[in-house]
Amino acid sequence: MRFRLSDLALRVGGQVRGDADRWIEGIQTLDRAGPNELSFVTNPRYRRRALTSAAGALLVGPGHEPGDRDLLTVTEPQSALAELLELFHPVAPIRAGISKDARLGEAVRLGVDVAVEAFAFIGDRVVLGDRVQIGPGCVIGDDCRIGDDTMLRPRVVLYPETEIGARCLLHSGAVIGADGFGFVPRSEGSHRKIPQVGKVVIEDDVEIGANAAVDRAAIGETRIGKGTKIDDLVMVAHGVTIGPGCLLAAQVGVAGSTRLGARVTFAGQSGASGHLEIGDGVVVAAKTAVFKDLPAGAFVAGVPAIDHRRWKRGQAALGKLPELRGRLRDLEQRLYEIERRIGEQGARR
Repeated sequence: MRFRLSDLALRVGGQVRGDADRWIEGIQTLDRAGPNELSFVTNPRYRRRALTSAAGALLVGPGHEPGDRDLLTVTEPQSALAELLELFHPVAPIRAGISKDARLGEAVRLGVDVAVEAFAFIGDRVVLGDRVQIGPGCVIGDDCRIGDDTMLRPRVVLYPETEIGARCLLHSGAVIGADGFGFVPRSEGSHRKIPQVGKVVIEDDVEIGANAAVDRAAIGETRIGKGTKIDDLVMVAHGVTIGPGCLLAAQVGVAGSTRLGARVTFAGQSGASGHLEIGDGVVVAAKTAVFKDLPAGAFVAGVPAIDHRRWKRGQAALGKLPELRGRLRDLEQRLYEIERRIGEQGARR
């Protein structure tokens, strides 16, 4: 598969500077690209590396013109890169059909062109929409519903009554609808389990990463809003509501009954305690711990979470502590000497 640089520009609404007829056979990183490949500069820190790259052409944003190179310039290079990657690496067509090694329960309803691969288990009264793909080894509990064009990678587990919307992608090892972590301590030291009788509802266009977990609610539902993207190893606890368009990076944890508004971002290894309200557009920096409600538009960092500008000032001051400690010792010594001389003068009088 190969395309002229001019064809790629037409595809992404860009402009060519240099040889518009150059043939491009693939996309590679700056350090691995060859003369027949397109590379990309979407981060300014790699501009110098682009000067020495062997790539035949570079995908760049406005104002990025590294040397005398053939360039494909676009307004939004990252978005263009995603589109071109899809062009060079098209998704394999669905191989519709039910594997002879799969197991289907009673009263299962299948849409058109459904694919169920080997060793998948589908419980009773499950509803699969059109073009749904169930990967090898998946387990779909009783009364689950999965919308059109949704794909489950190998070994995804859906507990009973889970609802998945259309065009969702669940990666290997994701577990949706397991019991929430609910226990009542007893006086004799044991822990009484609280029955988790709710469910999980995942709206359309959601992606959930490998080995992520979304627990069912104790009562009611845990809900993931439309278009939200959840990374690998994320934990969403029982009764949590996540609004539309949110981003949760790797190893994020959201405790029970917390509510996230629209377009909230939690960076890697950050988390929120339970029963909180997180407003629309909030950004939580990496490794941040949120213990109280956050208003819309807040950008927080640190443990506990504070405004990110205040946190940055604190980090800058922290780096100066050894110097400040030395200066404080000098001041203490000077003060001691002054007080000693004053004391001696007073004694002589």
